[in-house]
Amino acid sequence: MHNLSLRLRSFAAALLVLVVFIPLTALTLEGAFTNSLSQSMLQQLRVQSLTLISEFEMSDDQPLMPEQLFNDQLNIPGSGLYAFIKIDGHLVWRSLSSLNWQVMPEFIAPDIGNERFNEDFQLLTPYFLFAYTAEFDAGGHFVPVSFYILQDKSAYNTEEQNFISTLWRWLSLIALVLLALLIISLNAALWPINHLIKQIKQAESGHIQHISQTYPPELEKLKRSINNLLATEQQQRSRYKNSLSDLAHSLKTPLAVLSGNTALPEDAKEPINQIDVQIQRQLKRAVAGSAAAWEQAVDIAPVLAKLINAMNKVHAQKNLDITQKISEAKGYFYGDSTDLMELLGNLLDNACKAANLTVRASVESYPNFVQIDVEDDGPGIPKEKRQLLLTRGTRLDSYKEGQGIGMAVVADLVDAYQGTLIIEDSELGGAKISLRFPTPHLHE
Repeated sequence: MHNLSLRLRSFAAALLVLVVFIPLTALTLEGAFTNSLSQSMLQQLRVQSLTLISEFEMSDDQPLMPEQLFNDQLNIPGSGLYAFIKIDGHLVWRSLSSLNWQVMPEFIAPDIGNERFNEDFQLLTPYFLFAYTAEFDAGGHFVPVSFYILQDKSAYNTEEQNFISTLWRWLSLIALVLLALLIISLNAALWPINHLIKQIKQAESGHIQHISQTYPPELEKLKRSINNLLATEQQQRSRYKNSLSDLAHSLKTPLAVLSGNTALPEDAKEPINQIDVQIQRQLKRAVAGSAAAWEQAVDIAPVLAKLINAMNKVHAQKNLDITQKISEAKGYFYGDSTDLMELLGNLLDNACKAANLTVRASVESYPNFVQIDVEDDGPGIPKEKRQLLLTRGTRLDSYKEGQGIGMAVVADLVDAYQGTLIIEDSELGGAKISLRFPTPHLHE
């Protein structure tokens, strides 16, 4: 439950309310309609009974009823409305509508002056039964006379079923409409949050510097806080870079004076040069990893093309074939463009020094990372010596020029950007050095 998104939680809660509300509403309306229909039937049968009582007479202990009753349904056989009269438990009259009945039903007479209503009186089929007992004068004494009205329930059941089916059909349609409105309103309510998340990811990957979209009041405070965080981070990084740059310049001048001092012993010059290299390396490493996640995305292809053009000029005497291969999907480096220049510059320069005829650089973009490969057709790097190449000051025979500090700087920069450096054998016959850098996800 804790891992469910706000959208899913809100939708599940609303759906639960809808699932509970619709059946309860249907059952409530169904019960109200059934009760109303039963009460209406009671009133009808009560009126029928009063009409029957008004037409009944006693003459010398003999009951008298007209041949044709006021209610035509009681005069038509099988009409669905039936009437019976009993005196002292004996059937003394029945309506013409019951002429086809072979067996007379058994009734329980209510007390004198009372009525009884049975909503499910079972014979061959269910009936409504209304019974009432009244006293009539029979030649100086009163006799109890019970009047029974039976109404076939088939019409009632049909009407009830039609109502229930119509009710559920319309409530189901209403539920679907409410569900659609719920999804639309939920998306509308969560749109600002989703848009804010998208902009935060864009800021994190460096595509934007601050969040500019206008949001509802509840999210405006959060937006301002994030913008303040971004601005503070940029200011801190800028101050950090400036401070490191000032430090480098302040150390560079004394070192230059020491290096140019003719009175300096010869064996002291090499340690001073190493101090200078070490300072430059550590400053570059500190700056590179300080806030790479918030940098602008740098397209690798143009930087690589510019460096290859430069390498063709620097190593013109070797007449190398330096090629570039870029995948259809653009590859981006999320960091400082200067760091990327130094990374690729070191790799290409080393490859050109080691190559006989061919150097190949390629960029491949994957869902979670971008990979940069630099290959050559030189002598390659033995497996047991590959780790040595990443050690400060180490120089292999394949790289006869320089101090060997380049690959160590590359390793430090790759580590600062949380990347991976891989040294393998190339299809060209020489070494293949691969750099992998993680790619931020902007549309999660």
